Amino acid sequence: MHGIVHKTLKEYVVERTDETSWTAIVERSGLEPSLYLPVSHYDDREFEAILETLSELAVQDRPEIERSVGRTLAPALLSTFDAHIRAEWGLREFLDNLESITTAVDASAGETSVPHLSCRRDGDDALVTYRSPRNYHDVAHGILEGVVDEFDADATVAVDRRDDEGVWTFRVALE
Repeated sequence: MHGIVHKTLKEYVVERTDETSWTAIVERSGLEPSLYLPVSHYDDREFEAILETLSELAVQDRPEIERSVGRTLAPALLSTFDAHIRAEWGLREFLDNLESITTAVDASAGETSVPHLSCRRDGDDALVTYRSPRNYHDVAHGILEGVVDEFDADATVAVDRRDDEGVWTFRVALE
């Protein structure tokens, strides 16, 4: 998994608690402390172990935590991969180009693979499809909400449908 995800997860926890709590969560997860660099690759199991421990300790349930992490992650992803995003784009153009952006990021990511994302129009709405063997659809939902916020757009994100193979479609209602 891309290091920006791990780095942002740490920032998410430290912002809401403190560095001592982060250290305790890492230890309770059975992991060695690590300095997460945004351009490095880290094992998916570390992210999963920390989320699992966090959800055991937190008041919120796991889907809420993942969605919140996703909202926190959105600005970091947009900043990290801004070379693939045109400055003049608004939310609609960004979503229209989502598949080519993620394909380009995936091609340049080395040993890290990114989820497959695609977007199609349904009237004024955008339907964003998320496919990944990692199955972090709640993180993806939060990322889309965070992207809406970053573009300062008037839009809502909701689950449109999911199938038995772990493919999720989100409706971004552009207003």
